[in-house]
Amino acid sequence: MRLTHIKLSGFKSFVDPTTIAVPGRLVAVIGPNGCGKSNVIDAVRWVLGEASARQLRGESMQDVIFNGANTRRPAPRASVELVFDNSDGQLQGAWGQYAEVAIKRQLTRQGDSTYFINNQVVRRRDITDLFLGTGVGARGYAVIEQGMISRIIEARPEELRAHIEEAAGVSKYKERRRETENRLADTREHLQRLADLQSELDRQVEKLRRQANTAQRYQELKAQIADKQNLFDYSQWQQALHQADSATTLYQQHGNAQESLKQQLEILEQQLQQLREQEQEQQQRVREAEMQRAGLREQWARLEEQIRHRRDWQQRIAREQTQAQTELQRLHNENIQQQQQLESASSELEEQQLQREEWALQAAEHEARMPELEELAHQGERTRQNQQNELARLERELAIKQQQHQHATAAIAQLQQRRQRLEEELTQLALPQNGELETARETAAELEQIVTTLEENLLQYEQQRESAREALLLAQQQYRQLDKQQLTLSAQVEALTAMLPQAERSSTEKETDSNIPLLWQHLQVAKKWQHATTVVLGHRLQALYTEQLQPGDTLPEHTTVWVNQAAETNRQKWATNALLQHIEVQAPFSEAIQYWLGQVFCAETLEEALLGQTDLQAQQLIITPEGHCIDAISVTLYAEDNGTGLLQQQQQLREQQQALLALEQPLQQAAETMQLAQRNLENTEERLNQCQQQLKQQQQRWQTASAQATELLARTSQGQLRQEHIQQESAQIISELAQQQHVQQQTQADTENLTLSVEQLRPQLQNHTASQQNQQQTLKQSQLALLEARRQQGLVEMAIVRLQQRIQTATQEQQRIARETERWQERQSELALGIAEQEMEDEQTLQTEELNTQIDAATEQCTTAQQVLEQLQQQLQHIQQQQHNLNSQLPQLQADTQTALLQQQEALLNARRFHETLQQNQADLEALAELFNHSQQAVPELNQEIAALAQKINALGAVNLAALQELEEAHERAEYYQTQTADVQAAIALLEEAISTIDEETKTRFKTTFDAVNEKVQSYFPTLFGGGEARLDMVGDDLLSAGVSIMARPPGKKNSTIHLLSGGEKALTAMSLVFALFSLNPAPFCLLDEVDAPLDDANTSRFCNLVQQMSAQTQFVYISHNRLTMEMAEQLVGVTMQEKGVSRIVEVNIRQALDMAEA
Repeated sequence: MRLTHIKLSGFKSFVDPTTIAVPGRLVAVIGPNGCGKSNVIDAVRWVLGEASARQLRGESMQDVIFNGANTRRPAPRASVELVFDNSDGQLQGAWGQYAEVAIKRQLTRQGDSTYFINNQVVRRRDITDLFLGTGVGARGYAVIEQGMISRIIEARPEELRAHIEEAAGVSKYKERRRETENRLADTREHLQRLADLQSELDRQVEKLRRQANTAQRYQELKAQIADKQNLFDYSQWQQALHQADSATTLYQQHGNAQESLKQQLEILEQQLQQLREQEQEQQQRVREAEMQRAGLREQWARLEEQIRHRRDWQQRIAREQTQAQTELQRLHNENIQQQQQLESASSELEEQQLQREEWALQAAEHEARMPELEELAHQGERTRQNQQNELARLERELAIKQQQHQHATAAIAQLQQRRQRLEEELTQLALPQNGELETARETAAELEQIVTTLEENLLQYEQQRESAREALLLAQQQYRQLDKQQLTLSAQVEALTAMLPQAERSSTEKETDSNIPLLWQHLQVAKKWQHATTVVLGHRLQALYTEQLQPGDTLPEHTTVWVNQAAETNRQKWATNALLQHIEVQAPFSEAIQYWLGQVFCAETLEEALLGQTDLQAQQLIITPEGHCIDAISVTLYAEDNGTGLLQQQQQLREQQQALLALEQPLQQAAETMQLAQRNLENTEERLNQCQQQLKQQQQRWQTASAQATELLARTSQGQLRQEHIQQESAQIISELAQQQHVQQQTQADTENLTLSVEQLRPQLQNHTASQQNQQQTLKQSQLALLEARRQQGLVEMAIVRLQQRIQTATQEQQRIARETERWQERQSELALGIAEQEMEDEQTLQTEELNTQIDAATEQCTTAQQVLEQLQQQLQHIQQQQHNLNSQLPQLQADTQTALLQQQEALLNARRFHETLQQNQADLEALAELFNHSQQAVPELNQEIAALAQKINALGAVNLAALQELEEAHERAEYYQTQTADVQAAIALLEEAISTIDEETKTRFKTTFDAVNEKVQSYFPTLFGGGEARLDMVGDDLLSAGVSIMARPPGKKNSTIHLLSGGEKALTAMSLVFALFSLNPAPFCLLDEVDAPLDDANTSRFCNLVQQMSAQTQFVYISHNRLTMEMAEQLVGVTMQEKGVSRIVEVNIRQALDMAEA
């Protein structure tokens, strides 16, 4: 098989459809730098399945599509196709029957990548499988790009092993082993899942047995606790009704006491106001007296401070004079010391300068002699080294030839024995029938897909069931919250209804006429002015209406005031700020309200009301929102509203009733939602059970089919592996026999010639070695003398520098001492002038005594004013204490009132809750009443009995009433899991046996190929280098994972690692390895991208000779700029870029051109 055409379109710089014909065995691709030659190599790697953009010199896979040029638009897609001539049938598999095979890859800008074989869409894996074991692939050794030579030679051991495996044809075995391992891992995972399920099922069975035993006991205890709970709820209901009546009475008592306490607080507030005004006047007198005394004390303090400041100043001048004298003496001593150091350093500097000149003369003499001695020594060393290298090269070549001769003799005998054994084994192989394995695989794959789909459906149903459960739980929770809100609002409505005046309750509960209206029921007052209206109307809010009143009529007991219909009177027009503007009144009370409130006006604040007090007439009032009343001669202040007025209660009752009505529809909707969620949960559980049954059936079928396919795969793999191995090894043995016989003859002749050359060269080397050692000794002595002179000269230079620094430092210190001496002398003169000043303290002393007398008089005046102020404060404190005592009682009364109201509401709520609980439980109230009256059992005793029963239920734990049915289903699942486990274990054993067979075959092939490649490397390396040695070493003991390293030593070198070689040497070493791989497992073609770039002409010539020899079995397509390599080609393919950014092809067939020239 060989490559015939490369077709490109839209790939990198090849924007136009381009076909490169490669009919010959040696095809050279040439052209200037940057014209797109390497894009041909990238195209071949890309179509073979390369998935890394970095390997194609790009950042993303979209970079392989032509991106446009100055006059070109970007291409929409990239396409590369390779056409192979398979007339020799080298390709295996389904495509091996075709005489011509074309593989193609297309990539669009949308990221769609498509592979084709003979215009049929295939997978990337199909392309890879087509060339397994041939060395051709995206990362195979058949495509050598720029830089790949150095990467091969510097590759890690595991990377180098991959190339050996490709040459051995192990890659397809590894692929089959990987598939078998994946299937084995899936099977083991399935077995683990079965074990987990079986373990979990065992725990569930044991748990279900315990649950079935406790279910009956649970039902008995549940019935007993229900009876006790009904009796307890009935007793709590009666107790709550009693508590509600008691709380109502207590609430009325606390309200009356609160009103009396507020009146006493108003009287005390007036007395406090008068005393506070007197206290402020007296405080002003005290402040004036204290300000006068403070001014006098400030004058006295200033005089004292002046006297103390003068005394401190005189003492400081004396101390500074003493310090100046001391500093002047110290500076004089330092000046003498620095002068001595300066004279000593100058003397030492002159001596060191003389020594520096002497050592400089000695160093110059030795330097003049050095060039002559060095030249003689180097010339002798070069001569000796050349002879030694030549001798070493000859000895290495001799050893290699002798070793090659021995290897060739032993290899011929081994190959003949191996060939005979393989022929015998080939006749005994038997393979399963064709198509049987594919049928089993397809059946298992179809069943696996069905099982996967059912498992996904089962997971979805389980998620739907959990969602349905959560929805049901949420609906139940929402229903309970709304029901609780309804109970709370109902209790509040009942509590507010119970707090309404007795007149209204009588009109509805007793036998009074329900048509008689109350005044407050016909009023609609703005919320802000409700309390103010209550203050003005007072008890009249509970008035009843009648059209006439006869003297003999009897008033009902609950009636407070009867209101007669008011007659028309002449009144002034209502003011714009009248209270009536905030009230809506219904007939028949409109006339009465106009009469009572016609002279009542509104003010936003108390200050505004007080300003309008002087304009009021008799019977006129000004009211504030807080309830403060102002008439023409008085002001009545009320405490803050506690929210319990009649109008406020009416407003609260209306709001609670509206909220209660608004809850009815949401409560009904919540109940419907809860029922719908319950039905949805039941439907989901039914679908889940059906899916579980289907999954159980399909899993059984899938396990059976998988076990059959695994068994057939193991048998087929073992037979095919062994058959292919025998055929390949037989062909390899025939080729190796011919090569080893040729090597045996050639190495015998080379060994004799090399032995003669070594014996002639050894005496010459000994003479040159003795002469060179004498020259080296003379040179070494001269070098040591020169180094000593230079060292002494350096020491003297350092000493001179240190002395110069000492002289400079001493001079600077003398200058600093002179400056400081001058500064201290000036300071001493200044201090002498300050001593002459004298203070006069007698006059200031007299002023101080006079100020003390004035301060005493002002202090006495302050004491008298302070005593008067303290008397006023005591009176004020006494009244404040009384006010505090009353105020401390008021919060307690208010808290008691509010507590009583809350207790009443709580009792009514509890009564409603217990009564509804009894109704929900469908309890017989008459029977419970009779039982409660006769049993005389206290509530704590009932609680203890209920708690004891509940404790017994809790002791039972979780109770599952459907335990028996679930236990039966668990037994069925356990039997199914046991059957599946046995099938899976049998399949695992079969797969492990297949993997063991593949491993043994892989070890044999790898070891055989490694030895053969190692032998070829040892042969090709001296051919390319003209000598030297190289070998392959195995890194590790395990043949399945051991890495491979290469050791190379060119002629004349003893390097310890291959990384010490030059670029050209690394390239030749890598080529010897690549050619060794090709000689064992020749690839259909080989692409080389400038691998000869680091080689000189001599190495290039040897490289070309080897490529020409190997071209008999492998087609070479290479890129080169080397003239010698171009001359070797049978066909030249020129790549040009006349249009910027666009590559074009120019082809020249060298053989046809030569034939035309000769003709």
